[in-house]
Amino acid sequence: MRNNEDNSLGFIVITGAGSGIGLSIVETLLSAGYMKLVCQYRSRNEELFGLLKRFNLSPEDYAIKAELTDEEDVKKINDFGKRKFGNSYALINVAGASTNSMSWKMTKDSFTNVLNANLLSAFLCSKEFIPEMRSQSFGRIINFSSVVAFTGTVGSAHYCAAKAGVVGLSKALSLELANKNITVNTVALGYFDRGLINDVSLPLQEDIKAKTPIKRFGQANEVGGLIKYILGKDAEFTTGQVFHINGGLY
Repeated sequence: MRNNEDNSLGFIVITGAGSGIGLSIVETLLSAGYMKLVCQYRSRNEELFGLLKRFNLSPEDYAIKAELTDEEDVKKINDFGKRKFGNSYALINVAGASTNSMSWKMTKDSFTNVLNANLLSAFLCSKEFIPEMRSQSFGRIINFSSVVAFTGTVGSAHYCAAKAGVVGLSKALSLELANKNITVNTVALGYFDRGLINDVSLPLQEDIKAKTPIKRFGQANEVGGLIKYILGKDAEFTTGQVFHINGGLY
């Protein structure tokens, strides 16, 4: 990132910042000197608040609790950022959720809830921030997908569908917004040592590692370097792309 210019840029929103990959991205950006962050969380906040305090930052000034499937709550995130920092610079949609169920046992509500948590949330957040990005002719949107959007996986048809939808959403937005100097890219993650993997049984975790060419899970801090690149000046010609970080699994 352009460390010497960071404080003159607008704010970056990170959804799902309360834990997992989102929390790691917050740490990466703070360590890089970017201090205009708006960190969305839904319920868990202990780790996020602790991280902010380590950087001598007040959680009340940098973190906001919001439900991303509620348009009014999403608007509150933008309003929060504007009050604190001015214009927006980037939106990083990390938030997501899943459950485990075979498709023929899956309820409509379960399917819809996972679709909303992963796809609708990314759409609503993008919709909220795009008008301002268009008016200033600049912006960065990074949406998070998954390797299972490309490979599928047993017991998560709703999650696979949602994450595939995120890829399609990003592709469409990249075409709609390119003439306004707004880039939209997707990061498709493999299996990492934080987040949803904690809900997977230990035998299945070992099986996943065995099938991954690098033979381990990714570490959360291995995502931050890519995020800094996409946010930076060197990525101004990079849009509509899917970046895979999965240890060679796909």
